[in-house]
Amino acid sequence: MNAIPGFPTGPPLEAENSSGSGPIDGFAPHPEAGTPPEAPMRSILLPLLFALHAPTAPAAPGSHDAAAPAIQLVRIADGLKLPLFACSPPGDRRIFVVLKGGEIKIVEDGVVLANDFLDIRSAVTSLGEQGLLGLAFHPDFATNGFVFVHYTDANGDTMISRWTVNPNDPNRIDPTSEAPILQRKQPFENHNGGWIGFGPDGYLYIALGDGGGANDPRCRAQDLGQLFGKILRIDVDAALPYAIPPSNPFIGVSGARPEVFHYGLRNPWRASFDRRTGDLYIGDVGEDLREEIDFAPAGVGGLNFGWKTMEGTLCNSTRKCTVPPPPCGSNSYTDPIFETFHGGTPAGVSITGGYVYRGCALPTFDGQYFFSDYVNAQIHTFEYDPATGVVSNHRNRTSALTPPSGRVRDIASFGEDGFGELLIVEHRLNGAVYKVVPAGAVASTNTPRLGSGRNPACFLDSSPAVLGATWTGRVDASVLPSALMVGVLGYDAPVAPTATSGGELLIDLSGTRIFSVGTVVAPGSGSTAITCPVPCDPALNGFVTYSQAFVLGLGAWKLCNGFDITTGWY
Repeated sequence: MNAIPGFPTGPPLEAENSSGSGPIDGFAPHPEAGTPPEAPMRSILLPLLFALHAPTAPAAPGSHDAAAPAIQLVRIADGLKLPLFACSPPGDRRIFVVLKGGEIKIVEDGVVLANDFLDIRSAVTSLGEQGLLGLAFHPDFATNGFVFVHYTDANGDTMISRWTVNPNDPNRIDPTSEAPILQRKQPFENHNGGWIGFGPDGYLYIALGDGGGANDPRCRAQDLGQLFGKILRIDVDAALPYAIPPSNPFIGVSGARPEVFHYGLRNPWRASFDRRTGDLYIGDVGEDLREEIDFAPAGVGGLNFGWKTMEGTLCNSTRKCTVPPPPCGSNSYTDPIFETFHGGTPAGVSITGGYVYRGCALPTFDGQYFFSDYVNAQIHTFEYDPATGVVSNHRNRTSALTPPSGRVRDIASFGEDGFGELLIVEHRLNGAVYKVVPAGAVASTNTPRLGSGRNPACFLDSSPAVLGATWTGRVDASVLPSALMVGVLGYDAPVAPTATSGGELLIDLSGTRIFSVGTVVAPGSGSTAITCPVPCDPALNGFVTYSQAFVLGLGAWKLCNGFDITTGWY
């Protein structure tokens, strides 16, 4: 193919054509001039090169040394009223924040969007431990738009329901789409549990507390005929409202509910799956003496974590248990892998379960489980080896994870963003969401580069280029009626505005190309998004790439404005 006459020369922009059969050489339009593209033309994403620095190899899983790199906590959103949880679908830059009163807010590129993703305040009771408590995205969320929430309804009862994203607005749920999945009358206002999550098996797991009141007064957690004090596992794809997975452990057991997967829990406040192994970690809030972290290996069901016979590894009570459970200390119970102590060391009063870290920003922390305590707000990590049952490398990370604004209080939840990085939720009237990042982390920023203003402002916006995540830019193809392709080039240096027949060149094409990305468009296209991955490379923390967008058409081209993009960890 021939280059567009007068287009500045530089290293070739490589792409597959629409059939995926070969590269496009140079800056020629595609398809051949005079041949209309197919409609709709399939997008072509070009590789993000970021070739200036070689990636740093991550540490081997579970390996740690005394010179572990420092970590820090950065605030990525605030002004949130009583946030309880935060999470993201895989690969999504947005962070979804659950507010106790009944709203779900979206944080996108560091901005809390004004409109709610979901607002069910009129349907939610939020007194005491009640409220909108949990959120989970269906594994096929990107295609079906299904969202599951766990809340306390207007009658004070537990409700699990499915909602569907508005097909015309990905930042809003269709308010008429609620499909109830499971409802349970709550005996007391406390001990609602609240966590829901999809396991690696594709089933929905639901954490329910023991029904509340002091010391499980009806021994519900040990009663397999009750859903309280349990981890449930249901299949939300095979039937509506749900079906029972055929491998659930209590199918066919007389008097047992088939939804039950694990039991003997008091108030499981935040659970999570290790995204690499599929193992389940559960933070269970204690009564008077102990807090605990429980562990269930991937694929194993039917574990009894002991409540109320046991509180952690202590004997507690079997009072009012109509069917006597196994005695204290029985091998029928699965002991916690870690305990904290009311008035002891490590101290804890109301545990907040967390996550095993599996992100890319902190390779030295790979395999470490992060957790906290709602009351004392101490942040801890440890490693657990299921093969030996040994907990090691327990550390208190509170000092390292105290931001310049002051210590984080009322830690209600941890979460993972769409790329596996760790979030911490501060549950306050003016609450906030924080992200765990390497010490010295730089925030990704974008500074417009306009030249003399001669070029059309067709490079509409540039998202933050967060290391290990994705970058998105939007280019307006309508500035060229014959547009067939839009793209963005990034180089390591700018130039003084240099006139060409297509507009002012703002970047130095004789330097090192950092990335090139583009997509084929149909004639008459308007705003077009271009997305590509950003390497998880510490050497790019704070690095500035000088970028400029362009539009190519039939024998014509236009240069747009540019952005100076600083890559960073948040």
